[in-house]
Amino acid sequence: MKSMSNDVILNPAFHQPAGFTQNQFRKLDQLYCMTAAEKVLTYRTVECDFDDGIASYTYFKTEVDSPYLQFVIRKVGPRATHFELYKKHKGCIAKSSIFERTYEKLREEIEKLFEE
Repeated sequence: MKSMSNDVILNPAFHQPAGFTQNQFRKLDQLYCMTAAEKVLTYRTVECDFDDGIASYTYFKTEVDSPYLQFVIRKVGPRATHFELYKKHKGCIAKSSIFERTYEKLREEIEKLFEE
């Protein structure tokens, strides 16, 4: 018979207010500024739908291209927010209730662009 564990998994996002902070927005914007300076990604959009509780930060290779990477912030409950990352031709490549996890995946994808 398997014994149950009393280990507690700590989720730092549980103790944080739900939503998206100004500091998190700055981190997304810093990535764009870094890629724009090197002309890796040259266009971005920021959209927010307060009624649906969804915001997105979308990165484009050029202004006429379809979105290359999209970071979506989705309110899924009164105290819960999901952060999702979508990539062109692949769909959702990361999803977490912890901003840093999804942000790190975004950073990895952008670092790959510098290697091309």
